[in-house]
Amino acid sequence: MKQFYELGSRAVCHLLGIDRIRPFISRVLGVSTFLIVALSGGANAQQGAGPFVLHPGKIITTMFTNEFGRDADGRTEIMTVSPEAVSLQYSSTRGLFSRRDILISDRQSARSYVLGFSARMPTVIPGSTSLGISSAVLQELRSNGRAALTLIYSENLDRIDCILTRTAVDVRVPVIIEDRIAEIPTVQARVNCASGNRTGAGQFVVANDVNNPVLIESTLNFSWEQRARTNRITRVIAGLGLQAEMRHALETLGTYDVYGLLFDFDSAQLRPETAQLVREIAVMLQQNPNWTILIAGHTDSTGGVEHNLRLSERRADSVKQALISNGVAANRLQSVGHGMSKPKADNSTLAGRAINRRVEFRRLDR
Repeated sequence: MKQFYELGSRAVCHLLGIDRIRPFISRVLGVSTFLIVALSGGANAQQGAGPFVLHPGKIITTMFTNEFGRDADGRTEIMTVSPEAVSLQYSSTRGLFSRRDILISDRQSARSYVLGFSARMPTVIPGSTSLGISSAVLQELRSNGRAALTLIYSENLDRIDCILTRTAVDVRVPVIIEDRIAEIPTVQARVNCASGNRTGAGQFVVANDVNNPVLIESTLNFSWEQRARTNRITRVIAGLGLQAEMRHALETLGTYDVYGLLFDFDSAQLRPETAQLVREIAVMLQQNPNWTILIAGHTDSTGGVEHNLRLSERRADSVKQALISNGVAANRLQSVGHGMSKPKADNSTLAGRAINRRVEFRRLDR
């Protein structure tokens, strides 16, 4: 049943097409290269080529809630991109693993959207999208202010017909790109659904990019469910390999927040997909043998103060032990937990809580 309800909680998105060197250049110049691209125009600025470009190895993490609880995390990796289809691999902190192929023709014109993933669903669902709404739906929403969209909300491919009504254009929302926070221009729409005696209502926040209309955030209240399905993209990375940016930040600023170290839900157990990132951090630290590092765990405000403090301590120590296992000398590492005491963003929102959940690396030898 968890897989069934995860369908509505995990609306996947296209990823930002920033090449690997830009985050490093941005650190050096003190300017976000992504922001220069993303903020360079208004509603029609991204007709040709926007900041969202698909390529293999890109990873999207999201936070979602549904009837089974609050603030679980999902991870989608783009495996292949061909002229025919985009292939995705999905996993979540609730133990779901699934794959899906999205047809390129459907990305252009499909009128149905699949709200999430289930291992029991077909790999290909013709006539639908998953990474975002189709280009045709976004164009209609921008030009007419309204667009029809059918939502597929269960592993049985049950559907409900909806109308999207535009409420705002070019409202900017924060998304972590690599390990920086960027503001993404969006189109926002009210969602109203009805099929038979079933109804639904909510909101979509879509990237204002006609080539890649990513669904960045969604909230949907369905009449047959007790809790709203919410989904928020929290981080987009081009692929593994953040050594250069992390090294530069620790050299110049002495501190760096890592958002790619993922843990099992309410646990200090590092997830298997973070193993490569741990190895990269270990290599970077081995290449700078004079550094001593404090690893600080931070949580959001979900849960009690004492629980979050202990969880952050255990997570920081888990990262420390993983680095030691990868060859970093134990006497160079310390760990501490701050719990929810040092937020960087508003804990009342999904995006804010995602920003607050982080592992901070701080040099002690400076």
